[in-house]
Amino acid sequence: MIPPPPWSLVYADGAANVYRFEATGDEVRFVYEPVTPATSSTGRYSGGAPRDERLAADDPRLVELWRQAAALADDPTHHAATRNKGDGALTLVAGGTPRRALVVRAATRALEALLELGFRGAP
Repeated sequence: MIPPPPWSLVYADGAANVYRFEATGDEVRFVYEPVTPATSSTGRYSGGAPRDERLAADDPRLVELWRQAAALADDPTHHAATRNKGDGALTLVAGGTPRRALVVRAATRALEALLELGFRGAP
């Protein structure tokens, strides 16, 4: 279930690409901040094209996004004490209360697929 606005959801994937969602009313701002070759550890990796767009607050993709993200944040069996390469970093803020979790790579696959295919349109 999507919380009432205002809320935010930020996810940094295992390569440090950042997905930001901020709800302020009847719309949600989605920003994708990819790693570029200039900022990657190898000097070659690119996370693709950046995005900055507005989504309707009732976009059905947001329901699935919150379902998956909240499940990861709430399940400590998928959390890491420190962030290793490949792990995700998740921050959910609803009702003014932040929930943060470092999530092990094996548990992030479904969320990352939703973000990549459902929101940024990566092949």
